[in-house]
Amino acid sequence: MAKQRDPVLDGMRGIGIVLMVVGHSGFAGSDFLYLFHMALFFMLSGYFFRPVQDGAGLRRFCLRRVVTLWLPFVAANTAFTVCNNLFLRFNILTQDPRILELPGNQTTDPVTLKDIVGRTLHWCVFDGGTQLGGALWFVQALFQISILYAVVEFVLRKLRLGQDTLLPQGFVSGVLLLLGWHWSQTGWNVWGLGIVASGYCLFYLGTLAHCMGQPARKPGARILMAVLAFGVLLLLLPFGSVGLAGNQYPHWLFLLVASAAGWMLVYECAHLAALLPPLGAALAALGRATMPIVILHFLSFKLVTWLGLLATGGEGYLLAAFPTLFTGGAWWLAYTAAGLGLPLLVYQPYRAAKHAILCKMGRA
Repeated sequence: MAKQRDPVLDGMRGIGIVLMVVGHSGFAGSDFLYLFHMALFFMLSGYFFRPVQDGAGLRRFCLRRVVTLWLPFVAANTAFTVCNNLFLRFNILTQDPRILELPGNQTTDPVTLKDIVGRTLHWCVFDGGTQLGGALWFVQALFQISILYAVVEFVLRKLRLGQDTLLPQGFVSGVLLLLGWHWSQTGWNVWGLGIVASGYCLFYLGTLAHCMGQPARKPGARILMAVLAFGVLLLLLPFGSVGLAGNQYPHWLFLLVASAAGWMLVYECAHLAALLPPLGAALAALGRATMPIVILHFLSFKLVTWLGLLATGGEGYLLAAFPTLFTGGAWWLAYTAAGLGLPLLVYQPYRAAKHAILCKMGRA
């Protein structure tokens, strides 16, 4: 029997993925969203973590993470590399040096078969990534964090002979957070290990949230809690933001407070959204499609840039502008709609085919 999904938690995922795409769309308030929007996903993953009981359980857990995280990371980056020369032909990527005049952009050279094989080997060990797959840093970090957390949990349970591990895991996460903050100050982040050290504590906070359960509140109380959390985030905003992709944040305590406030804001908003079935269902659908959106939203932005260039008569090489070309006004809304809608359209046939296969297997 299929596991019953929690519409609130799916809604939280949906809100989180919307915030991620909006944050990349050129939205003027992205600094506010960056306070918490990626920390939310690490905490959600911790919320769903269930301790393994033996070596066989640990192996199954690691295998699931290989299939659901490592494989998409490698496959997506390899697919973008295979399509590299095609993307150059259509200006999705460019060799034109004028693109360097736009901040944060780069030129791209054609690849050979040898390049594809060599780079795929690098993707297999999380050594680098592609521009269009830039958001996959999170998939890499989540794979590393979840495997490390499961191994530490397994060892602690063996050492403590079945006793509760929340306290020692809290100690481990605290030590790693201080180490991650130190590396944040020095700029060290080889193989994303700085992100892992900082994100481990966020994963741990998610496990604590699961232990606390979902407290019942009336809608008015949920609105009040959301407003309070929003206020805390506004108070933090003048002191900096959070760039977990580069393991950058002002202070370890800043990261914890911003992440906790963001969790509370999204948690209460997801509960309120669930009271409106159409909105709750839409967010839940987005929440179930987080991986294709993470993989495809940068590529989907190109449709909006292309249409904008057609309308304004801009030069073709500008299509390669990353992540977006047009800013101001309502452009961020168009980019967000494309970044969410196109991956969702691609995902639906896959999801339907997967469901049909599983149904046939169930009847066999």
